[in-house]
Amino acid sequence: MPRYREDISSLSPYEVGRPIEDVVREHGLDPDSIIKLAANESPEGPFPGVIEAASKTLISANRYPDNDLWDLSHALADELSIEPENLLFGNGSVALLAEITNAVGGPGTNSVYGWPSFIMYRFAAIWSGTGYVEVPLDDTFSLDLEAMAAAINDETTLVLICNPNNPTGTITPSDDIEAFIDAMPESILVVVDEAYHEFVDDDRHRTAIPTAVTRANVLVLRTFSKIYGLAAQRIGYAVGQSSTLVELRKAQQPLTVNQVGQVAALASLGQPAEVRRRAEANSAARHHLMGVMAERGLPYAKSQTNFIFFRLGDDSRRGVEEFTKRGVIIRPMSEGWVRVTLGTPDENRKFVAVLDEVLESTTD
Repeated sequence: MPRYREDISSLSPYEVGRPIEDVVREHGLDPDSIIKLAANESPEGPFPGVIEAASKTLISANRYPDNDLWDLSHALADELSIEPENLLFGNGSVALLAEITNAVGGPGTNSVYGWPSFIMYRFAAIWSGTGYVEVPLDDTFSLDLEAMAAAINDETTLVLICNPNNPTGTITPSDDIEAFIDAMPESILVVVDEAYHEFVDDDRHRTAIPTAVTRANVLVLRTFSKIYGLAAQRIGYAVGQSSTLVELRKAQQPLTVNQVGQVAALASLGQPAEVRRRAEANSAARHHLMGVMAERGLPYAKSQTNFIFFRLGDDSRRGVEEFTKRGVIIRPMSEGWVRVTLGTPDENRKFVAVLDEVLESTTD
């Protein structure tokens, strides 16, 4: 039998979200009646024009994709008011996280981030042999930057700031993040993960991209998986100084973004009205469901994303299973906390109806 690394072998594979087919097999439900609200996916499909553009590119599927993503990098740079050399694309932001951690981490180093936060920060550290320090959130379920700063030591080479934070949906004010970055030694790379940036409507939040393009030790991560509805195409990007990105690219596989993903992302750009429409619809759904939580006396975090973190009871997995057998897939977290992704209006109505059934069944 092969000998595996103990730190890798001890991991449980990442759970993307329970497949609908699995729920059908276990509970015998009609697949058309099941809704999946577990993976923070967009309830809508790709932007207008994307399917047509992506379909056409399959005629050249026998050719490797553009390794430099020339068309996409120039179009996105124009949209973000930066230069193409300030962009590095990857096979989703998770792949970029792994590549970044490989490039600046390794044995004898550590990364620092809030907790709970994106579980892949831990995975990326373990994959690369990097130590990790998980700093508890504050009592509002937001990042505690003061405690994170105190956790940094001589071995720290990477700090990860998830803003908005996943799984809690809370933001850290941008002024606080800028002050935190100003206090960082230049030898520490600070990554601001903005996967849910487009959903935020809080005036205290703004992108860290202007900081990233002026400081060699700051990166911003973004993704096309969320508001753009391209989760299946696996395309994310980092924004930073070109000298930083050149070094990071050395830790990256070639041809990391497939051709369909490149074309789909390109076709998604230049549609600010569609971004705004989706963000506004998401905001309305978010406020409605947070109101539902409040009316039922359920503890929840004040979200600025496309999901809500709330407490269902003492046993997260038992609570989630009660939802699952009624055809609604949500995500268990820990200590009774769960996370639900905002869906379509019909899906959200079903979620509320099932929520009331579950609450009634657990109080009988």
